[in-house]
Amino acid sequence: MAGYTTVSRTKILEYLKNNSNRTVNVSDISDYLKSNMCEVNVSTIYRYLDKLAGDGTVIKYVAEKGSMAVYQYVETGHRCEEHLHLKCVKCGSVIHMECDFMKEISEHIKDHHGFDIQCKNSMIYGVCKNCRSMLRQ
Repeated sequence: MAGYTTVSRTKILEYLKNNSNRTVNVSDISDYLKSNMCEVNVSTIYRYLDKLAGDGTVIKYVAEKGSMAVYQYVETGHRCEEHLHLKCVKCGSVIHMECDFMKEISEHIKDHHGFDIQCKNSMIYGVCKNCRSMLRQ
């Protein structure tokens, strides 16, 4: 794919950067583009997201076969293949588990349970602290 910049690519990247604290799907991006007077074919959005995923600008998460993929903008050198992720099922926010003790946990699981964790895009689903506090109100 050519490495040229278009208005739609600029707006897609802008949206991804502004929402880097959570995952987004193609519908979110399409709605954003429409609200900013920049309608783009959904297949064009998918192609650009695939390019961005290929060069490491975004991470593509696919939960299960048949479910919609979601994407998250990441800074260069994010090392997401080295850690787990926590995803809030309410707001879509993603927490990168870059804690030092995660290596210890991975070693324990391998040594005591014979299971080697492959972290590439590994996601644990739950409800974040902010959403839990909103549920209590």
